[in-house]
Amino acid sequence: MTKRLPLHPVLLCLATGVWLSVIGVAGAQAQSTPLKPISIAYTVSLVSEKYGNATLGRAETTLRKTKQGYSVISATKAQGMAAILMGSNIQESCDFMVDDGRAVSTTYAGGRSANNDYEVSFDWQERKINFSDGESLDMPQGYVVDNCNLPFATALLKGEGLSGETVYVVDGKKKRIRGYTLKSSDREILTTKFGDIDTLKIVLERELVPERTFTLWLSPENSYVPLKMEERRPSRATTMMVDQIDS
Repeated sequence: MTKRLPLHPVLLCLATGVWLSVIGVAGAQAQSTPLKPISIAYTVSLVSEKYGNATLGRAETTLRKTKQGYSVISATKAQGMAAILMGSNIQESCDFMVDDGRAVSTTYAGGRSANNDYEVSFDWQERKINFSDGESLDMPQGYVVDNCNLPFATALLKGEGLSGETVYVVDGKKKRIRGYTLKSSDREILTTKFGDIDTLKIVLERELVPERTFTLWLSPENSYVPLKMEERRPSRATTMMVDQIDS
């Protein structure tokens, strides 16, 4: 059934950020609750100095509960010029468990076709990130997640516990790990096709490259699932805005 997102009460006032400058207050109030199975679709758009403004396509993500934890299937369907540049659609899948309110990645795969171009497994005992071609990376100390489960790993924290800790995101395609630190966190009213919604806005800053940021607008009324995500660089910004939610 398609779920209409709840509108935010008029009295809440909000602003900018990433994970919460009031992180102490939010952290004290946030309690770890299980994620709810959900399917969410986003419209993907680009603002670029070189290419101008363009709609790139649609991203669809489905979260399911499993015996061990959760599984995610995500597909980005390109349109127009993006379809020509990308060559085909991108899809990713992953499995993760939840331990002490945090996502623990187990497997992660993806590519541009029905067959996975890359597969990643996580050895937490040896603290190794293993790729299907035999290469491996050492796990850094911090919150280690992957490209596929990042939105839900973020939702689990609800703005709690990121102050002073680095979030490391594993990229299976490029076989690399990107580090992000909390830049800001606050409440903000987000205008969507469903109306104005109260969100927790989290801004993550790329390690060593502070001009690159990743921002998430989390919805407390929807298990803190991101309603909007934005990756910003000096020359361009890629945005994913919620278009549909099914639960």
